[in-house]
Amino acid sequence: MWKKPGTIWWIKNNTLTFAQQQICFELLKSKVQPDQKVMVAISGGADSTLTACLMYNFFLKYKYDLQNLFFIHCNHNTRTSNLADEKFITTYFKGMQYSIVKRKNNKKSSEAELRNWRYGEFKKQIRIHGINQLIFGHNLTDRIESTFLNLLRGANLNGLVAMQTQETHHLLPDTQILRPILTLTKDDILHICKHNKIPFMTDPTNKDTTTSLRNKLRNKVLPELYKLAHKQTATTNSYIESMKSIYEQLEKSHGEKILNSEFWILNSIKKSPHRHAKFAYQRRIDSKDISNEAIMDTLKTLGISNNITTPLLKEWTSFLQKNESGYKYFNKTYLFKSHGNIYLISGPLFFWQKTIDMSHRLDTLGDITREGQKYEINKKEYLGATLRFAKKDDIYRKKTRNEYCINQKIPIFQRNFIPLIVKKNQILKVYK
Repeated sequence: MWKKPGTIWWIKNNTLTFAQQQICFELLKSKVQPDQKVMVAISGGADSTLTACLMYNFFLKYKYDLQNLFFIHCNHNTRTSNLADEKFITTYFKGMQYSIVKRKNNKKSSEAELRNWRYGEFKKQIRIHGINQLIFGHNLTDRIESTFLNLLRGANLNGLVAMQTQETHHLLPDTQILRPILTLTKDDILHICKHNKIPFMTDPTNKDTTTSLRNKLRNKVLPELYKLAHKQTATTNSYIESMKSIYEQLEKSHGEKILNSEFWILNSIKKSPHRHAKFAYQRRIDSKDISNEAIMDTLKTLGISNNITTPLLKEWTSFLQKNESGYKYFNKTYLFKSHGNIYLISGPLFFWQKTIDMSHRLDTLGDITREGQKYEINKKEYLGATLRFAKKDDIYRKKTRNEYCINQKIPIFQRNFIPLIVKKNQILKVYK
C-alpha cells in the first residue's frame, strides 16, 4: 500500500548539496514536466538512495507537486539480507508514497528471471498510478560495466552506448526510463552520501564473482584497467572523462545514413517524395539473429516502440524468422521482409499500392530530371518514347511486372515506382 507524502528524515535535516547537483537539476528540469508522475526504483543501495534524495530535493526546489512522486522497492527474496533492505526502506521512507513488493518464490533465479519479475511489478504500479517516467539510479560506473559486457557478447556502436540518460525498455515500451545520475561515478556517489549523511544498504552479493559476469568485470577486470589508467596519468579521471566524451559522441552519432541499434545497423534507403516517409531503412540479417530483444531495441532506436505488446512482438519475431516475404503494419510504420532483407519504412496505410503518373515524352537526347530523379536518355530509339513508372499489366521480356520484380528481387513497395521507357507498348528500358 502507498503511504501519504511526507519528508524523509535526512532530507528534512540536511539539504542535499554536491558539486554536480545543478547539472542534475537542469537535466531533470528538461526531462520531467511539472504535471508528470514519476516513480523512483529504490533498492536501498547508495545509488538509488541518492537518486531518491535528488528527486525529492528537485521536487521541493522547483515546487513540483509531491503527490506526483512515488517510490518502489522490489524484494527479490533471494537472500536473508533482503529483509534488512526492506526494513531500511520502511524506516527511512516513512511518510513518503512508497510501495514494497515481494517475490513469493525464494528459489535461486537467473538475472533475466528476476529482471522480468521486477519489470512486471513496475508495470503494475505504472498502470495503477498513471506513472509517466520510471527513475533509475544507474551511474557512469554501471554504464562502463555494461559497455564491456556488450563488447564481450558482441555489439555495434549502440552496444557501446549501453544505457542512455532517457530511453524506453522492451519490457516497459510505454514508459520513459530516466537516469539522472548517469554521469556520476560510484566513487562520486559514495562521497556525496558521506558528505550529506545519507544512509544506505550494502548488497554483499555484489562482491561475489561467482554470481555473474558483471560481478567478475566489476571486481576483477575493471579495477585492473583503472590501475593501468592511474599509472599512465597519475589519475583515473582522464579515463573516466574519455568514457564520458565517447558516450556523448555516440549518443549524437545517429545520422541519416546509418542508424545503430544494439543488434542491427540500419542503412538509409532513398525515400520517394510520394510516400511522405519520415524514415526508410534496410537491413540484411540472418534469421538466427532475429529475436524479440533485437526487434524491440531497433523499434526503440527509431522511436516507434509505443504500444508494442509482448504477444505482438512475438508475432513479428515469428513472422521475420519463418517468412521469406510479406509485411506488418504498426505505429504508422511498415515492416517488410523481402529476399532476406528487412525494411522499416514510415508511411500512410498501403502507400506502396499508390500509382503515380509521371509520364514524360522524350523528344531530345541528354539528361532529364523527373520527380527529383535524373535519367540519362542516350539512345536515338528512345526519342518519341515515354518515360513513366511501371504498371501492373506491363510485359517485359515475356514477364509480367510482378514476375520481373520477383526475378530481380525487387520488394513489393518499390514495384509501382520502377521507372521505364515505353514506345508503342514495348518496354525499351527499365531503370534499376
